[in-house]
Amino acid sequence: MRNSIHQSKKIDFSNNKLNILMVGCFPPPIVGSSVANQFLFNGLINKGYNVDRFNLTTDKFFGAKNSQGKLNLKKTFFAPKVLKNVLSIIFNRKRWNIIYIVPGQHANSYILKYFPFMLAAHIRRIPYVIHIHGSYFRTMYNNTSRWRRKIIDWSLRNVDGSIVLGKSLRYMFDGLLPPEKVFVCENGVPDEIFATKDEIKQKIEKHKKDDTVRIIYLSNLMKTKGILDLFKAVKILKNKGIKVHLDVAGAIESEISNEVNEYLTELSDCVKYYGVVKSEKKKQILLQNYIFCLPTYYYYYEGQPLSILEAMACGCVIVTTDHGGIKDIVNETYGIFVDKKTPTSIAEGIEIANSTFSEKSMEAWIEATEKYTLAKFIECIEKVVVLVCQRF
Repeated sequence: MRNSIHQSKKIDFSNNKLNILMVGCFPPPIVGSSVANQFLFNGLINKGYNVDRFNLTTDKFFGAKNSQGKLNLKKTFFAPKVLKNVLSIIFNRKRWNIIYIVPGQHANSYILKYFPFMLAAHIRRIPYVIHIHGSYFRTMYNNTSRWRRKIIDWSLRNVDGSIVLGKSLRYMFDGLLPPEKVFVCENGVPDEIFATKDEIKQKIEKHKKDDTVRIIYLSNLMKTKGILDLFKAVKILKNKGIKVHLDVAGAIESEISNEVNEYLTELSDCVKYYGVVKSEKKKQILLQNYIFCLPTYYYYYEGQPLSILEAMACGCVIVTTDHGGIKDIVNETYGIFVDKKTPTSIAEGIEIANSTFSEKSMEAWIEATEKYTLAKFIECIEKVVVLVCQRF
Protein backbone atom coordinates (compact mmCIF):
# COMPACT_ATOMS: atom_id res chain seq x y z
CA MET A 1 0.00 0.00 0.00
CA ARG A 2 1.01 3.63 -0.48
CA ASN A 3 3.10 5.18 2.29
CA SER A 4 1.26 7.98 4.02
CA ILE A 5 2.55 10.98 5.89
CA HIS A 6 -0.48 10.59 8.11
CA GLN A 7 0.11 6.96 9.07
CA SER A 8 1.72 7.91 12.34
CA LYS A 9 -1.71 9.01 13.57
CA LYS A 10 -3.21 5.88 15.06
CA ILE A 11 -6.80 5.07 14.09
CA ASP A 12 -9.10 3.32 16.55
CA PHE A 13 -10.90 0.84 14.27
CA SER A 14 -12.63 -0.96 17.11
CA ASN A 15 -14.64 2.02 18.31
CA ASN A 16 -15.95 3.30 14.98
CA LYS A 17 -13.69 6.37 15.03
CA LEU A 18 -13.19 6.42 11.26
CA ASN A 19 -13.96 9.62 9.38
CA ILE A 20 -15.62 8.51 6.14
CA LEU A 21 -16.42 10.65 3.10
CA MET A 22 -19.05 9.37 0.65
CA VAL A 23 -19.03 10.72 -2.92
CA GLY A 24 -21.98 9.90 -5.16
CA CYS A 25 -25.63 10.59 -5.90
CA PHE A 26 -28.34 10.71 -3.26
CA PRO A 27 -32.15 10.95 -3.64
CA PRO A 28 -34.02 12.58 -5.21
CA PRO A 29 -34.48 11.22 -7.81
CA ILE A 30 -35.13 7.69 -6.62
CA VAL A 31 -32.82 5.26 -8.44
CA GLY A 32 -31.18 2.11 -7.11
CA SER A 33 -27.67 3.46 -6.50
CA SER A 34 -28.80 6.73 -4.93
CA VAL A 35 -31.18 4.90 -2.58
CA ALA A 36 -28.41 2.47 -1.60
CA ASN A 37 -26.11 5.43 -0.91
CA GLN A 38 -28.71 6.99 1.38
CA PHE A 39 -29.24 3.70 3.22
CA LEU A 40 -25.50 3.31 3.71
CA PHE A 41 -25.01 6.92 4.84
CA ASN A 42 -27.72 6.57 7.50
CA GLY A 43 -26.55 3.10 8.52
CA LEU A 44 -22.92 4.06 9.07
CA ILE A 45 -23.94 7.10 11.11
CA ASN A 46 -26.21 4.90 13.23
CA LYS A 47 -23.21 2.63 13.86
CA GLY A 48 -21.28 5.58 15.26
CA TYR A 49 -19.02 6.47 12.34
CA ASN A 50 -18.29 10.08 11.41
CA VAL A 51 -19.67 10.32 7.87
CA ASP A 52 -19.72 13.26 5.45
CA ARG A 53 -21.09 13.20 1.94
CA PHE A 54 -20.71 15.08 -1.32
CA ASN A 55 -23.97 14.74 -3.25
CA LEU A 56 -23.36 14.83 -7.01
CA THR A 57 -26.98 14.35 -8.05
CA THR A 58 -27.84 16.48 -11.08
CA ASP A 59 -31.11 18.38 -11.34
CA LYS A 60 -32.42 16.42 -14.31
CA PHE A 61 -32.86 12.65 -14.21
CA PHE A 62 -34.34 11.55 -17.53
CA GLY A 63 -32.60 13.25 -20.42
CA ALA A 64 -32.74 12.48 -24.12
CA LYS A 65 -31.00 9.19 -24.82
CA ASN A 66 -28.82 10.71 -27.55
CA SER A 67 -27.35 13.15 -25.01
CA GLN A 68 -26.58 10.61 -22.30
CA GLY A 69 -22.86 10.29 -21.60
CA LYS A 70 -21.91 13.28 -23.74
CA LEU A 71 -19.66 16.02 -22.40
CA ASN A 72 -21.69 18.42 -20.30
CA LEU A 73 -19.61 20.95 -18.39
CA LYS A 74 -22.45 21.58 -15.95
CA LYS A 75 -22.11 18.00 -14.71
CA THR A 76 -18.31 17.70 -14.69
CA PHE A 77 -15.24 18.80 -12.79
CA PHE A 78 -15.86 22.38 -13.90
CA ALA A 79 -19.28 22.49 -12.24
CA PRO A 80 -19.05 24.66 -9.09
CA LYS A 81 -20.39 21.86 -6.89
CA VAL A 82 -17.79 19.34 -8.07
CA LEU A 83 -14.90 21.80 -8.11
CA LYS A 84 -15.68 23.10 -4.63
CA ASN A 85 -15.87 19.58 -3.20
CA VAL A 86 -12.66 18.44 -4.86
CA LEU A 87 -10.77 21.47 -3.56
CA SER A 88 -12.17 20.90 -0.07
CA ILE A 89 -10.50 17.47 -0.04
CA ILE A 90 -7.16 18.92 -1.10
CA PHE A 91 -7.08 22.05 1.03
CA ASN A 92 -9.45 21.43 3.94
CA ARG A 93 -7.63 20.85 7.21
CA LYS A 94 -10.08 18.06 8.03
CA ARG A 95 -8.76 14.72 6.88
CA TRP A 96 -10.95 11.75 6.13
CA ASN A 97 -9.60 8.25 6.80
CA ILE A 98 -11.20 6.88 3.65
CA ILE A 99 -13.22 8.11 0.67
CA TYR A 100 -16.01 5.88 -0.64
CA ILE A 101 -16.92 6.74 -4.24
CA VAL A 102 -19.87 5.49 -6.31
CA PRO A 103 -18.93 6.48 -9.88
CA GLY A 104 -21.04 6.47 -13.01
CA GLN A 105 -20.49 3.76 -15.58
CA HIS A 106 -20.06 5.98 -18.63
CA ALA A 107 -16.51 7.01 -19.47
CA ASN A 108 -17.18 10.76 -19.50
CA SER A 109 -19.06 10.60 -16.22
CA TYR A 110 -16.36 8.48 -14.59
CA ILE A 111 -13.51 10.69 -15.77
CA LEU A 112 -14.95 14.19 -15.58
CA LYS A 113 -17.22 13.85 -12.57
CA TYR A 114 -15.62 11.23 -10.31
CA PHE A 115 -11.97 10.91 -11.28
CA PRO A 116 -11.14 14.36 -9.81
CA PHE A 117 -12.12 12.99 -6.38
CA MET A 118 -9.83 10.00 -6.87
CA LEU A 119 -7.01 12.35 -7.84
CA ALA A 120 -7.68 14.54 -4.80
CA ALA A 121 -7.62 11.47 -2.54
CA HIS A 122 -4.29 10.44 -4.03
CA ILE A 123 -2.83 13.93 -3.51
CA ARG A 124 -3.89 13.89 0.15
CA ARG A 125 -2.75 10.27 0.60
CA ILE A 126 -6.25 9.15 1.56
CA PRO A 127 -7.30 5.60 0.59
CA TYR A 128 -10.34 5.38 -1.65
CA VAL A 129 -12.68 2.61 -2.74
CA ILE A 130 -15.10 2.60 -5.65
CA HIS A 131 -18.46 0.84 -5.61
CA ILE A 132 -19.88 -0.12 -9.02
CA HIS A 133 -23.69 -0.29 -8.87
CA GLY A 134 -24.23 -2.11 -12.14
CA SER A 135 -22.58 -4.44 -14.62
CA TYR A 136 -21.62 -2.09 -17.46
CA PHE A 137 -18.19 -1.02 -16.21
CA ARG A 138 -16.10 -3.53 -18.18
CA THR A 139 -18.08 -2.92 -21.38
CA MET A 140 -17.49 0.80 -20.93
CA TYR A 141 -13.78 0.23 -20.30
CA ASN A 142 -13.32 -2.04 -23.32
CA ASN A 143 -15.15 0.31 -25.67
CA THR A 144 -13.68 3.62 -24.60
CA SER A 145 -10.88 5.52 -26.34
CA ARG A 146 -7.21 4.97 -25.53
CA TRP A 147 -6.71 8.27 -23.68
CA ARG A 148 -9.79 7.71 -21.54
CA ARG A 149 -8.64 4.20 -20.76
CA LYS A 150 -5.28 5.51 -19.55
CA ILE A 151 -7.04 7.76 -17.04
CA ILE A 152 -9.22 4.89 -15.84
CA ASP A 153 -6.12 2.68 -15.58
CA TRP A 154 -4.46 5.30 -13.38
CA SER A 155 -7.49 5.45 -11.10
CA LEU A 156 -7.47 1.66 -10.75
CA ARG A 157 -3.72 1.47 -10.09
CA ASN A 158 -4.25 3.77 -7.14
CA VAL A 159 -7.60 2.48 -5.88
CA ASP A 160 -7.49 0.59 -2.59
CA GLY A 161 -10.58 -1.51 -3.22
CA SER A 162 -13.46 -2.00 -5.61
CA ILE A 163 -16.90 -3.28 -4.64
CA VAL A 164 -19.25 -5.14 -6.99
CA LEU A 165 -22.80 -6.31 -6.33
CA GLY A 166 -22.44 -10.02 -7.06
CA LYS A 167 -19.92 -12.80 -7.63
CA SER A 168 -20.67 -12.94 -11.35
CA LEU A 169 -19.60 -9.30 -11.66
CA ARG A 170 -16.06 -9.77 -10.34
CA TYR A 171 -15.01 -10.35 -13.96
CA MET A 172 -15.33 -6.60 -14.62
CA PHE A 173 -11.95 -6.12 -12.97
CA ASP A 174 -10.17 -9.19 -14.35
CA GLY A 175 -6.70 -8.06 -15.38
CA LEU A 176 -7.34 -4.59 -13.98
CA LEU A 177 -7.16 -5.25 -10.25
CA PRO A 178 -5.71 -8.06 -8.13
CA PRO A 179 -8.44 -10.35 -6.76
CA GLU A 180 -7.77 -9.28 -3.17
CA LYS A 181 -8.85 -5.75 -4.05
CA VAL A 182 -12.25 -6.80 -5.44
CA PHE A 183 -15.05 -7.25 -2.88
CA VAL A 184 -18.64 -8.49 -3.25
CA CYS A 185 -21.35 -6.68 -1.29
CA GLU A 186 -24.92 -7.53 -2.25
CA ASN A 187 -27.70 -4.98 -1.98
CA GLY A 188 -30.03 -4.95 1.02
CA VAL A 189 -33.67 -4.17 1.76
CA PRO A 190 -34.68 -1.99 4.74
CA ASP A 191 -36.67 -3.62 7.53
CA GLU A 192 -39.83 -1.58 6.88
CA ILE A 193 -40.24 -3.22 3.45
CA PHE A 194 -39.96 -6.80 4.71
CA ALA A 195 -43.19 -8.69 5.21
CA THR A 196 -43.57 -10.96 8.23
CA LYS A 197 -43.86 -14.71 7.81
CA ASP A 198 -47.55 -14.50 8.77
CA GLU A 199 -48.13 -11.86 6.09
CA ILE A 200 -46.61 -14.18 3.49
CA LYS A 201 -48.82 -17.07 4.67
CA GLN A 202 -51.88 -14.82 4.40
CA LYS A 203 -50.81 -13.78 0.91
CA ILE A 204 -50.52 -17.41 -0.19
CA GLU A 205 -53.98 -18.20 1.16
CA LYS A 206 -55.42 -15.13 -0.56
CA HIS A 207 -53.90 -16.21 -3.87
CA LYS A 208 -55.61 -19.61 -3.68
CA LYS A 209 -59.02 -17.88 -3.67
CA ASP A 210 -58.20 -15.10 -6.13
CA ASP A 211 -59.29 -15.40 -9.75
CA THR A 212 -57.08 -12.49 -10.88
CA VAL A 213 -53.44 -12.64 -11.92
CA ARG A 214 -51.94 -9.73 -9.99
CA ILE A 215 -48.67 -8.28 -11.27
CA ILE A 216 -46.50 -5.41 -10.12
CA TYR A 217 -43.87 -3.42 -11.98
CA LEU A 218 -41.80 -1.35 -9.55
CA SER A 219 -39.02 0.55 -11.29
CA ASN A 220 -38.59 3.68 -13.35
CA LEU A 221 -40.72 3.39 -16.47
CA MET A 222 -38.05 3.14 -19.15
CA LYS A 223 -38.25 1.44 -22.51
CA THR A 224 -35.11 -0.59 -21.81
CA LYS A 225 -36.53 -1.72 -18.47
CA GLY A 226 -39.22 -3.49 -20.50
CA ILE A 227 -42.32 -1.58 -19.40
CA LEU A 228 -43.77 -1.33 -22.94
CA ASP A 229 -43.21 -5.06 -23.44
CA LEU A 230 -45.03 -5.72 -20.17
CA PHE A 231 -48.02 -3.66 -21.29
CA LYS A 232 -48.13 -5.76 -24.47
CA ALA A 233 -47.90 -8.95 -22.40
CA VAL A 234 -50.91 -7.82 -20.33
CA LYS A 235 -52.86 -7.31 -23.57
CA ILE A 236 -51.93 -10.85 -24.63
CA LEU A 237 -53.20 -12.26 -21.32
CA LYS A 238 -56.43 -10.26 -21.63
CA ASN A 239 -57.00 -11.51 -25.16
CA LYS A 240 -56.67 -15.07 -23.87
CA GLY A 241 -59.55 -14.38 -21.48
CA ILE A 242 -57.35 -14.28 -18.38
CA LYS A 243 -58.40 -11.87 -15.65
CA VAL A 244 -55.31 -9.77 -14.99
CA HIS A 245 -54.36 -6.65 -13.05
CA LEU A 246 -51.09 -4.72 -13.22
CA ASP A 247 -49.88 -2.15 -10.69
CA VAL A 248 -47.16 0.16 -11.95
CA ALA A 249 -44.99 2.50 -9.86
CA GLY A 250 -42.02 4.66 -10.77
CA ALA A 251 -41.00 7.80 -12.63
CA ILE A 252 -41.77 7.89 -16.35
CA GLU A 253 -38.96 8.33 -18.89
CA SER A 254 -39.82 11.41 -20.95
CA GLU A 255 -38.91 9.68 -24.20
CA ILE A 256 -41.78 7.19 -23.86
CA SER A 257 -44.26 9.23 -21.81
CA ASN A 258 -46.78 9.43 -24.67
CA GLU A 259 -46.70 5.68 -25.26
CA VAL A 260 -47.02 4.96 -21.55
CA ASN A 261 -50.02 7.27 -21.22
CA GLU A 262 -51.66 5.65 -24.24
CA TYR A 263 -51.30 2.20 -22.66
CA LEU A 264 -52.55 3.48 -19.30
CA THR A 265 -55.65 4.78 -21.05
CA GLU A 266 -56.17 1.70 -23.20
CA LEU A 267 -55.68 -0.68 -20.26
CA SER A 268 -57.35 1.49 -17.62
CA ASP A 269 -59.66 -1.37 -16.63
CA CYS A 270 -56.70 -3.53 -15.53
CA VAL A 271 -53.70 -1.25 -15.00
CA LYS A 272 -53.17 1.26 -12.19
CA TYR A 273 -50.32 3.77 -12.10
CA TYR A 274 -49.17 4.97 -8.67
CA GLY A 275 -46.32 7.33 -9.55
CA VAL A 276 -43.27 7.15 -7.29
CA VAL A 277 -43.92 5.23 -4.05
CA LYS A 278 -41.89 4.85 -0.85
CA SER A 279 -41.72 2.81 2.34
CA GLU A 280 -45.14 1.75 3.67
CA LYS A 281 -46.97 2.45 0.40
CA LYS A 282 -44.40 0.41 -1.50
CA LYS A 283 -44.79 -2.52 0.89
CA GLN A 284 -48.59 -2.30 0.65
CA ILE A 285 -48.52 -2.52 -3.15
CA LEU A 286 -46.02 -5.37 -3.12
CA LEU A 287 -48.13 -7.34 -0.65
CA GLN A 288 -51.31 -6.99 -2.70
CA ASN A 289 -49.63 -8.48 -5.79
CA TYR A 290 -48.33 -11.96 -6.47
CA ILE A 291 -45.92 -11.55 -9.39
CA PHE A 292 -43.16 -9.01 -9.80
CA CYS A 293 -42.16 -8.45 -13.42
CA LEU A 294 -39.02 -6.63 -14.62
CA PRO A 295 -38.36 -7.70 -18.26
CA THR A 296 -35.28 -5.52 -18.51
CA TYR A 297 -32.67 -5.13 -21.22
CA TYR A 298 -31.34 -1.87 -19.74
CA TYR A 299 -28.63 -0.42 -21.98
CA TYR A 300 -26.19 0.11 -19.09
CA TYR A 301 -26.97 -3.44 -17.94
CA GLU A 302 -28.34 -4.33 -14.54
CA GLY A 303 -26.36 -4.83 -11.39
CA GLN A 304 -28.62 -6.14 -8.67
CA PRO A 305 -32.00 -4.38 -8.95
CA LEU A 306 -33.16 -3.31 -5.51
CA SER A 307 -36.76 -3.57 -6.71
CA ILE A 308 -36.35 -7.33 -7.23
CA LEU A 309 -35.05 -7.77 -3.69
CA GLU A 310 -37.91 -5.67 -2.31
CA ALA A 311 -40.39 -7.85 -4.19
CA MET A 312 -38.79 -11.01 -2.78
CA ALA A 313 -39.01 -9.49 0.71
CA CYS A 314 -42.78 -9.32 0.19
CA GLY A 315 -43.14 -12.83 -1.19
CA CYS A 316 -43.55 -12.04 -4.88
CA VAL A 317 -42.59 -14.58 -7.53
CA ILE A 318 -40.07 -12.94 -9.86
CA VAL A 319 -40.47 -12.78 -13.64
CA THR A 320 -37.40 -11.21 -15.21
CA THR A 321 -34.63 -11.57 -17.78
CA ASP A 322 -31.12 -12.96 -17.56
CA HIS A 323 -29.47 -9.56 -17.81
CA GLY A 324 -26.39 -8.19 -16.07
CA GLY A 325 -26.07 -9.50 -12.53
CA ILE A 326 -29.71 -10.54 -12.03
CA LYS A 327 -28.89 -14.26 -11.87
CA ASP A 328 -26.82 -13.57 -8.76
CA ILE A 329 -30.06 -12.89 -6.87
CA VAL A 330 -32.77 -14.78 -8.81
CA ASN A 331 -32.99 -18.51 -9.43
CA GLU A 332 -35.69 -20.90 -10.64
CA THR A 333 -36.72 -21.76 -7.08
CA TYR A 334 -38.72 -18.53 -6.91
CA GLY A 335 -38.14 -16.93 -10.32
CA ILE A 336 -39.01 -17.32 -13.98
CA PHE A 337 -36.65 -16.12 -16.71
CA VAL A 338 -38.17 -14.79 -19.93
CA ASP A 339 -36.81 -13.62 -23.27
CA LYS A 340 -35.87 -9.99 -23.71
CA LYS A 341 -38.09 -7.74 -25.85
CA THR A 342 -40.59 -10.60 -26.25
CA PRO A 343 -44.11 -9.92 -24.89
CA THR A 344 -45.29 -13.48 -25.66
CA SER A 345 -42.49 -14.92 -23.51
CA ILE A 346 -43.30 -12.45 -20.73
CA ALA A 347 -46.97 -13.44 -20.83
CA GLU A 348 -46.05 -17.14 -20.65
CA GLY A 349 -43.69 -16.47 -17.75
CA ILE A 350 -46.44 -14.66 -15.85
CA GLU A 351 -48.81 -17.60 -16.34
CA ILE A 352 -46.20 -20.04 -15.05
CA ALA A 353 -45.42 -17.80 -12.08
CA ASN A 354 -49.10 -17.55 -11.20
CA SER A 355 -49.63 -21.30 -11.39
CA THR A 356 -46.64 -21.99 -9.12
CA PHE A 357 -47.10 -19.08 -6.73
CA SER A 358 -47.92 -21.17 -3.65
CA GLU A 359 -44.63 -23.09 -3.91
CA LYS A 360 -42.41 -20.15 -4.84
CA SER A 361 -43.66 -17.26 -2.69
CA MET A 362 -42.28 -18.43 0.64
CA GLU A 363 -38.99 -19.43 -1.00
CA ALA A 364 -38.54 -15.88 -2.30
CA TRP A 365 -39.19 -14.43 1.14
CA ILE A 366 -36.81 -16.86 2.88
CA GLU A 367 -34.04 -16.06 0.38
CA ALA A 368 -34.47 -12.33 1.01
CA THR A 369 -34.54 -12.63 4.80
CA GLU A 370 -31.42 -14.79 4.83
CA LYS A 371 -29.28 -12.87 2.34
CA TYR A 372 -30.56 -9.43 1.46
CA THR A 373 -31.26 -7.41 4.57
CA LEU A 374 -30.07 -3.83 4.84
CA ALA A 375 -28.09 -4.75 7.96
CA LYS A 376 -26.05 -7.30 5.98
CA PHE A 377 -25.38 -4.76 3.21
CA ILE A 378 -24.15 -2.11 5.64
CA GLU A 379 -22.07 -4.64 7.58
CA CYS A 380 -20.39 -5.78 4.35
CA ILE A 381 -19.45 -2.24 3.31
CA GLU A 382 -18.28 -1.55 6.86
CA LYS A 383 -15.93 -4.55 6.75
CA VAL A 384 -14.47 -3.44 3.43
CA VAL A 385 -13.91 0.12 4.66
CA VAL A 386 -12.21 -1.03 7.85
CA LEU A 387 -10.08 -3.63 6.03
CA VAL A 388 -8.91 -1.08 3.47
CA CYS A 389 -7.97 1.37 6.22
CA GLN A 390 -6.05 -1.34 8.07
CA ARG A 391 -4.17 -2.30 4.91
CA PHE A 392 -3.29 1.27 3.99
